[in-house]
Amino acid sequence: MKYFKLFAIMAGLLMCACSLEEENPSGGTTDADWRTPAGYQKLINACYYDFIRITYGQAEDTFVVNAEGGTDIWQDSRDGSNGNWSRLLLYSGDFSGLLGEAYTSFYATLNICNAAIEYAEKVQGLSENEVNALVAQAHYLRAHSLYHIVEQYGGKYLATTPTTEAKKTLECSKVNDFYAVILSDLEFAMKHLPVSHSTYGYVKRAAAYSLYAKACLTYASYTDGKGHADAITTAEAQELYGKAQQAADYLIDNAASLDVELYEDVADVFDEKNNKSNKEALFVVCHSMTQALNPRGNYFNRVWKHFSAFNANNQGVYLDGIQASYATSVNGVDVPKLAKGNDYLQPSKYMIDLYEEGDKRYEAFFNDKFYINKPNTADGKAYQWTEVDATRYGLNKNRVGNAEYNIGLGELAIYISRETYTKEERDAAPHAICNIEDNYKDPKNPGKFYPSLKKFDTPSLYAGSNASKPYSGADCIILRLGETYLLSAEAHWRLGNNTKAAERINVLRKRAGASPIAASAIDQDFLLDEHAREMCGEWMRWFTLKRFRAFESRLPKCNPQITEFDATKHYVRPVPTWVLANFENGDEYQNPGY
Repeated sequence: MKYFKLFAIMAGLLMCACSLEEENPSGGTTDADWRTPAGYQKLINACYYDFIRITYGQAEDTFVVNAEGGTDIWQDSRDGSNGNWSRLLLYSGDFSGLLGEAYTSFYATLNICNAAIEYAEKVQGLSENEVNALVAQAHYLRAHSLYHIVEQYGGKYLATTPTTEAKKTLECSKVNDFYAVILSDLEFAMKHLPVSHSTYGYVKRAAAYSLYAKACLTYASYTDGKGHADAITTAEAQELYGKAQQAADYLIDNAASLDVELYEDVADVFDEKNNKSNKEALFVVCHSMTQALNPRGNYFNRVWKHFSAFNANNQGVYLDGIQASYATSVNGVDVPKLAKGNDYLQPSKYMIDLYEEGDKRYEAFFNDKFYINKPNTADGKAYQWTEVDATRYGLNKNRVGNAEYNIGLGELAIYISRETYTKEERDAAPHAICNIEDNYKDPKNPGKFYPSLKKFDTPSLYAGSNASKPYSGADCIILRLGETYLLSAEAHWRLGNNTKAAERINVLRKRAGASPIAASAIDQDFLLDEHAREMCGEWMRWFTLKRFRAFESRLPKCNPQITEFDATKHYVRPVPTWVLANFENGDEYQNPGY
């Protein structure tokens, strides 16, 4: 019999006074070490280090696909031909192979947090308040891990003490039991987390209020008893809505004193100049551009790759005059850095159409322009059209070899347009124009010319030595204040106060330049639409649809690719098969239907 040792307790990070991206393992510690202030700080640091970074950025099967894929706003760009990726995006066949890294990482983080919580009362040399401020971080991260475990897999193994011995079987707990721990942990964190830290990346009090609001709203959705839950009553749900509203509103109304603020310009939220010190961020996972400081070495952060339409393999947006390159100057001409993506997650046409004219979030969040960085003219300063490229973009071949159509280095090469251009207008332009509507003529099999989500694209932080296999040292924003406004709006709407819900939403719409919404227009579909406009790609769309119980209503009208969603099984994800193979009760531990 092969037994599985769930996770060994790890610890041992050196402190620094600037950012968690600079943390590096320094070896394990003993029980005795954890009783000292320095040793216990190492244990708290360990809660952040390896597994959190792997989950949010460094895993090959990155968690962002699990968290965003199979929803109304992201389509499969590979027409079902990309193995596990396509199966997950389409709910087709066995896609558990993409879930292993996240499953392992969340349980590993949980185990380390359990160790930190258990040893808190044994720490010597610190006051009770000092210990509480440290262990509150472990309580928050445990709640974060449990939330993602229970929402993905339902009522499964609930560990609240560190696991050090091999287990033969895994017990299941109710969803209700999970949320009892989650809410208790977050209540502790709201009380004891520091308002700010000298080290950027440590979780602060503001994050606990936002996650508490989300957890309350999510738990309140279990009046239907889905996913191994005992159905909660309508009265219990109303109480949870009230708690969510209070937590979200407290954070919004006291943002300044809680060391967080909403950027006035939506373009600043994901501007790379703000990546390493983001004012709107509540919880950040720090990455480093130094290989030795990353758990996976030269893997770095690869989240942005999955949203990029530029592939350079004749699969996505591509032109002979565009290449993957870290160069910023070619033949004396400034050009933008460009790294190779893998064009997995394509926005649905519904997603793109959500942005009204004047909504600055579309321009801030999506890239629809690509520029020449590879010359092919004799003087090395421009690109001249080839027959292959003209054919690829459906353009008149009279531009081939015609200097009038040459495009200079650093100039626009490809434009993915929401406005529809005629064939004559497209042929007249020196650059390629791709009408988005043409890309989606076949709703089930869209083309390759689509705008890329650029929230995670930070060219100045690209790391490594090969732009064809690029990685980034950018931090990942996991939670931000903008979402809290949406959580507040949702809570008020569920409590029957559409006026306050509209007020919260209109703060976000005003900074985006979008028209204000009337209270009478607020309903479930509008809330989901606005959530998509503001939060697309940010690790939560699948969870949001689950909370609203909206897969059945949203998928048919928003993502026609998905035809195999089964509400009897797909409200939870499958437990990875390799995990089940290590336990005597693996078959009965799996979720129904998988």
